[in-house]
Amino acid sequence: MSLSFHVNPEYASISEIVPGLFICGVSALTPDEMKKNKITHIINATHEVPNLRSLGDIQRTKLWLEDTPQTYIYPHLELQSDQIQALIADGGKVLVHCVAGVSRSASIVLAYLTKYRCRSLRDAYHLMKSKRPMVRPNIGFWRQLIAFEQNVKENSGSVRLVRDENQPESLLPDVYLPIAIPQRPESPENEHSADEPRQRRNSGFRQKFQPVLEPVAELGEAVC
Repeated sequence: MSLSFHVNPEYASISEIVPGLFICGVSALTPDEMKKNKITHIINATHEVPNLRSLGDIQRTKLWLEDTPQTYIYPHLELQSDQIQALIADGGKVLVHCVAGVSRSASIVLAYLTKYRCRSLRDAYHLMKSKRPMVRPNIGFWRQLIAFEQNVKENSGSVRLVRDENQPESLLPDVYLPIAIPQRPESPENEHSADEPRQRRNSGFRQKFQPVLEPVAELGEAVC
């Protein structure tokens, strides 16, 4: 028995990050979406989502990754980056997905952008965030992405891990700082107007995505 994953609409949608490279959550894995976006290859970055037969004979790669800081994703970063580059260069359209299109799949796409499209991991993150604002790899994936950038770009790294002011025992990449650190009002008259943007910035930072999983009568995994 496999699973159906019901996710928030903003996580379910397909986002095209650069021409030929897409990312999504599982709710967008439908035959209609694959046809509309002319997807030729799917990279399934999850352990728990099957390669659905309902999507037909599209080529698949399954990475069997779990979304935990302890998961060792590093070997996949360069391997999948190279595969994505080759597929796109050959005229293909590649979709990378996990459950929400936020952490596992985002890490694979960030690695590709870092190696092939952007000057740095920082630039890759900002490009990806402009197309899919909710991307948020876990801290373990960030550590490995930073090491990957240092290796492929031969630099000291463009992203730093810093202490979270709201949770001093935790680290976060400094690219999150504009949404993680609130602005304090300068005077009582400004208190209301200052609090409103602070709430908007922090709302995305504090919200934790919780997918709802329930059994369905799926026909099973595709053989890939």
